[in-house]
Amino acid sequence: MTEPFSVLEDCALLMKPVFTGKQTIISGFSRRTGGVSRAPYESMNLGLHVGDDSKKVRENRRILAENIGFPLERWVCAEQVHGIDIARVTGGDAGSGSMDLDSVIKGADGLYTTEAGILLALFFADCVPIFFYAPEYPAIGLLHAGWRGTVKEGAKKMVRTWGRTLRLSPGSIHAVIGPAISGSAYEVDERVIREVKKLDKTTWLGAVTPRGNGHYLLDLQALNRSILIQSGIPERQIHVTGYGTDARPDVFFSFRRDHGKTGRMMGFIGMKE
Repeated sequence: MTEPFSVLEDCALLMKPVFTGKQTIISGFSRRTGGVSRAPYESMNLGLHVGDDSKKVRENRRILAENIGFPLERWVCAEQVHGIDIARVTGGDAGSGSMDLDSVIKGADGLYTTEAGILLALFFADCVPIFFYAPEYPAIGLLHAGWRGTVKEGAKKMVRTWGRTLRLSPGSIHAVIGPAISGSAYEVDERVIREVKKLDKTTWLGAVTPRGNGHYLLDLQALNRSILIQSGIPERQIHVTGYGTDARPDVFFSFRRDHGKTGRMMGFIGMKE
């Protein structure tokens, strides 16, 4: 399968031409390079919540906004509490969380909209970004899926939410699973695997590798792909990146690799007006 991301200058990977239709879609995932933050957040840290100088983070966001052609005042960010709450975003939400944490969309780990001129933006450092697009409506969405959001099937909830609120069938939805910690690097214990195994065995079987002594490797990208397929999205409409955040310290921050003291990349998607 063709890699869905390509390099844009120094600070982001753009997704193209995976999401195609009548709309101009701006979507991608930021790199850790091209910003002004200092170690351990060097240099394009986009997370306001990690202990970095907030002025530098805002400058990094301004740099990215200029690079992707989507102004900060049209960004919408979520609180990201490792849940599966999904919020529908409208023009009245524009600017939420773009410059501060107080104005984020509270309690949400997923965002979607049917309106142009809004950039959905979530932040990552190993968790899985999932991008959604339905060209016939049109609708776009973005989900933050760590292991908790994955086992609670946040991806399936996005598909069902679109079915309920937008009357969209799963067959009309396209999805991209973005850069996240690779299955060969994400080691978890029995506590996590017990939750994973509450899912149907056909969903998790290919994503779990025993390592002995009560430890396992967990492939979150593969697990979310299985969840999307079981949600009814055709396999040909699901794309998975080959990038692993842990394997490329020159390109990505990684919470696990960097021992918890690190910056955040941003997944983003918007329809141009």
